[in-house]
Amino acid sequence: MKEKIRVLLLDGHTIQALPFIEAFNKLKTETTIFCETKLSYGYFSIYKKHSVICPKLKNNKDAYLAFLISYLKANPQDLIIPLFNDTAELASKYKNELEAWGCKVEVPEWNIFIKAHDKESLMYICEELCIPHPRTANPAKVGYKKAIEYVKYPCLIKPNLSAGAKGIKMLHNKESFDINYQATISQFGESTIQEYIPQTGKQLKVQIYRSENGNIVASSCYEKCRYYPIDGGTSTCNKIISRPDLVEQYKKILDYINWAGIADFDCIEDPRNGEILLMEINPRVPGTIKASFLAGINIAEIMICHAKDLPYKEYKYKENFYLRNLATEIVWFLSSKERFRSKPNWFRFSGSEMYYVDGSWKDPLPFLGGFIGGLSKLLDPEFRKAKRK
Repeated sequence: MKEKIRVLLLDGHTIQALPFIEAFNKLKTETTIFCETKLSYGYFSIYKKHSVICPKLKNNKDAYLAFLISYLKANPQDLIIPLFNDTAELASKYKNELEAWGCKVEVPEWNIFIKAHDKESLMYICEELCIPHPRTANPAKVGYKKAIEYVKYPCLIKPNLSAGAKGIKMLHNKESFDINYQATISQFGESTIQEYIPQTGKQLKVQIYRSENGNIVASSCYEKCRYYPIDGGTSTCNKIISRPDLVEQYKKILDYINWAGIADFDCIEDPRNGEILLMEINPRVPGTIKASFLAGINIAEIMICHAKDLPYKEYKYKENFYLRNLATEIVWFLSSKERFRSKPNWFRFSGSEMYYVDGSWKDPLPFLGGFIGGLSKLLDPEFRKAKRK
């Protein structure tokens, strides 16, 4: 690519920014990252980029949008990539306004985005397409009695729009429903109840990049080997595997809603029958996107081809690599009774098949930046409150 391509990574402070910064460095792009703070993963990376401290989106959406548009006026970009839920939502809602400044925004427009992002909407699509998913109902629409007869206890209450496990509560009976349902709606908006799937089966993630013409440009999959909290949470160690059957199945959803770009599917094996159930879609780059890069899929290059209308390349898929998060692996070790029996061996920190999502031996400073940034979050009472279930 002879032309100097200008790329703006929103959420450069997040862990998913790291493989993009490295990949864009190799592609010789002019890369800029927006960071909420200097104490973050992307800011500490040694790879060449412009780092810009931006307003915190969750504090003031209008101020963030004004800052972004002002930056685009002064510093035109070819490609904008949101890396987290908040910026993906904003970029989708204001896609036309942002692209008016001559850039490509790497997220679908809102009427398509919301169909994947809204958990209730997604479950209806799964039902329509006969794709396995947990039983789900909205008590506000069908009534408590009908909803619980279908879903049954124990079940989970889930906000339709949320990131990670925010707002999710376990319900065991009518009393816990009465305590939590309205409170969840008041805090997070419209919510559903969903069948509880025992957490003893496999947990998988599938990434698919679909082009506007409906072709799958590339895909990848990994299995969560360990996660924290240990009863079901964010992955701390993952193994890259191949599941073309799931890719083919979930492509039907992207075709149904006419999605273009990357989508990250979160699914779980029901240990009672071995069926893989789709739980949700992250309609943006996931925190563990480095797994796709390790699988041989250069997502950064794909996005440039998408933005500049260039032919997509073919990639040779690789598997059986492990991707660990050093910080959360330590927390997992301190919490799990399986610390000495887990596979892969927790004490194996190096090897040709072992990689880290929060840094690398070539780019080690993000380990430090992420640790300090994470510690500052843990000291924030509002952050700790948001993480409580």
